This record gives sequence, C-alpha cells and structure tokens, in this order.
Amino acid sequence: LRNELGREMWGKFWRQILKDPYLMTRLPHSLEPKIIYKPRPTKENPDYRDACYIAAWRSYDNAGNCAFKSVVCSIKRHGKLAAYTKTKKALLDAHKDYLDILIYMGRLNSIDLK
Repeated sequence: LRNELGREMWGKFWRQILKDPYLMTRLPHSLEPKIIYKPRPTKENPDYRDACYIAAWRSYDNAGNCAFKSVVCSIKRHGKLAAYTKTKKALLDAHKDYLDILIYMGRLNSIDLK
C-alpha cells in the first residue's frame, strides 16, 4: 500500500525518495536569491549599507558533513539583472542534481538561465 501511494504521489521519483531518507531535508524551499543589505561603511557615511543578492546553500561531503556556501553579488557594482543572474546560476548549479524533483514539487518554475 505504501509503495502504491508513494508511486502515485511521486511518480518516477519514488525510488529516489525511498533510497535517500534525508533527501527532503536537503532540498531547498526556494531557488530564488534574496536581497540583503551588507554593511560597507565609508568615512563619509559610516552607516552605509550596500544592496546585494545572496545565494546560500548547504553542500555535503562524502562523510555527510555539512558546509555552508554562498555567492554574494552587489547590485550597485553589477546592476540588478546581472547580480540576480549570477546568484541564480550559482543556486541552479548547486542543486543541479535535484532540478527534476524540484520542478515536480513546484519549487522551481523556469530554468531558462541555463
């Protein structure tokens, strides 16, 4: 019964979900970069904050140890579209093994930045 329901709900991904018990905890909720305001004080303006896009994800080595990685791109330096594109590509590259299941789950709508 479990396999029938699982196959009905998850289709071709059911085997992958069964084989990897921690798969669902590793998948991101969203593959959209976030805007943060990074402090970059200057002599003229010590409270200055620079708007940046950030792409942050976790990567695991063969032993299962977690390492946090990120790409930060300044909107002022690169422009809004270029900063977004650079961080979005970094997120897509970090999760390239799971793009199919993320699309199936509805967490990724378009991947035209490939």
